[in-house]
Amino acid sequence: MDKRTNTPPTISRTPPELETIPAALFVGGDILRKLWRTPGGTAAAVCLDMLKQPHLLIGGSTGSGKSVLINSLIYTALYKSPNRYQFILIDPKRVELIDYKPLPHTISYNSEMPDILDALQYSIDLMENRYRLMQRQRIKKSNAADIFIIIDEYADLVIQAKKQVERYIIRLSQLGRAANIHLILATQRPTRDIITGAIKVNLDSRVGLRCPSPQDSRNIIDIKGAETLPRYGYGYYRTAGGLELVSIPMTDPGELANRVKWWTNQNKSIFSFLHRPG
Repeated sequence: MDKRTNTPPTISRTPPELETIPAALFVGGDILRKLWRTPGGTAAAVCLDMLKQPHLLIGGSTGSGKSVLINSLIYTALYKSPNRYQFILIDPKRVELIDYKPLPHTISYNSEMPDILDALQYSIDLMENRYRLMQRQRIKKSNAADIFIIIDEYADLVIQAKKQVERYIIRLSQLGRAANIHLILATQRPTRDIITGAIKVNLDSRVGLRCPSPQDSRNIIDIKGAETLPRYGYGYYRTAGGLELVSIPMTDPGELANRVKWWTNQNKSIFSFLHRPG
């Protein structure tokens, strides 16, 4: 029985490679999983759910689908709520997020370390300005646009400037929610020296993709199991509501390119309000 609804759980047909669910995922005989499936809009549903979280941590080994998920999140944001979301893109690899640089929704694209640190400091300043405005207005939640700080690959930043980067990330994760400033961190090295306890405590929404070891799985989703996933297509999605096995949606690259091109070619004047993020 589903303890939250007192109804029998509905288990979708599981692909053969997922028939063996790790024992750690059994609680009281129930399987803590939900397969978000297409068609029917469920691919967009899981991305929308992730975009509603205060912050999101995505961890998995090389080629496990981190960039695929980030692309789907950006596509969903552009498709479902294009007037609501803005992006600060941090791309130390220089090739993962470059296609989104021309978007009118992109406040800044940063690939060099000095620019990345400036962008994180700008995010802190913006957050504090929003809090001052909230104080003057006597409100507890900002009415300004949602800004997503998307970092792919977080481990590269830690290796180059651990103390500075962690200080910025911890402060943003602690205070960003009420200011509508959200972090999406992706890393192919979900180890304890990269994803520290101080980072994890404020990023309680996480996606664990295929990873090398049980210890890496525990560091992302607090239990082992992600190391047994297929290389592509599935991940464990942990939120405050529990743990679910999700089918990671993949956006067709051609459709994504068309969406970005369409927004880029629009008259920039109609998006002028987007570039007043404060």
